[in-house]
Amino acid sequence: MITSCVNEKNRIEFKAVQHIYNSASPAILSLQRMNDEDKRGTISKLMEVGEDGGFPLIERDTLYSDYVHATFIYIDTTHKHEIECKVSGILDEPRFGDQKLYQLDSSDLYYRTYMVPDDVCFAYVFALTDKTTGDREFVTDPFNKELMPKGERKSFSWSILDLTTNGTDWNSKKYDIDSRLDTFQISSDLLDNTRDIYVYLPADYENRDDKYPIIYLFDSFSYLNRVEVPNILDNLIYEGKLDPMIAVFIDNPSGTSRKNELPMNPVFKDFIISELIPLIKSKYRITDNSHETIIGGMSYGGLAATYIAFECDSIFGRVLSHSGSFWRDTVLTDNYNTWIRNDYLVKRFQKEGKKDLKIYLDWGLQEEWCKDSGRRLAQALSAEEYDYRFFEFNGWHDLSNARKTFPEALMYLTGNQ
Repeated sequence: MITSCVNEKNRIEFKAVQHIYNSASPAILSLQRMNDEDKRGTISKLMEVGEDGGFPLIERDTLYSDYVHATFIYIDTTHKHEIECKVSGILDEPRFGDQKLYQLDSSDLYYRTYMVPDDVCFAYVFALTDKTTGDREFVTDPFNKELMPKGERKSFSWSILDLTTNGTDWNSKKYDIDSRLDTFQISSDLLDNTRDIYVYLPADYENRDDKYPIIYLFDSFSYLNRVEVPNILDNLIYEGKLDPMIAVFIDNPSGTSRKNELPMNPVFKDFIISELIPLIKSKYRITDNSHETIIGGMSYGGLAATYIAFECDSIFGRVLSHSGSFWRDTVLTDNYNTWIRNDYLVKRFQKEGKKDLKIYLDWGLQEEWCKDSGRRLAQALSAEEYDYRFFEFNGWHDLSNARKTFPEALMYLTGNQ
């Protein structure tokens, strides 16, 4: 539930930031002190825990009640790899160090331990680099059954370490529902490119003549395959927690197009308004009511959604932003070292008139720039008495938390919560 950081009567309370630390696992320390025979037996028992899905190994810290030691374990019988634990979305996070796993003496067990907050959630994979050839492959944790997306392991899967209190699982496919996903392409004269568009239609679409509420989401692959929005919509609609609605997933034509189009690009805004929406309206029965029209995204997508809605609140009356990059200026070089924090859009919320918007925001306590600018935006929205809500989670700049907050955010924005 989104409850811990909700604005109430202009009073905002932000969570304290708890950092991650390199650490030592009590279990691994105990293993290192054993003789070889006892060590082999203990490792064998430890592997039984792993086979049952018990890894990463979580051990409560004896001094700090709100921290745990999280040990990532990989078994390599070949001993020919450098093994790293690559955490999604950490960007430039020095506390993770080199992220390499250490070999336990001469055994097949490789490990790395961090002390982390006991409500953390993040995605990770193991990077295996051949010491001879330099070839590299990324694999999910074979001892961890929690995956993004849910279900069987895919080439693009991530393992998830989730220490939060378990909520409702909206991401898994629960019901045999006859919704559908249309796919087509749109060529833009304004942007001089072509991209894929995916449209989710609820199960009752062919049986009704009504116009439907709609949500537009950037970064189609992420929202289809990591947040798993079609499953979420199926489940929420089936259980009566959401009125049937349409979802439009907008693809990026190339890797470079995303960084040029999404960060407050007025030409991209015009593409959405004058090219994409008219095409969607020609194909599907969608609402003209701005209060039933949501635009959303993650990172640059969250920034783009908020910017477009700010400019066009008569069309988009609802905004969903996961870890929005509100620190961003309108002009930015490609060199990470020259990035500057400007909070351009935040300043516009502060200085320009109030827009007819209802806004949901979230960000990770461990992602410095998005956290800081997100907090400033929340303060600006509070000062202007916007209808808004925000949530802070203990994690980094990745989608493992967005897939959990998306259902609650959607219910809030549609008035179903």
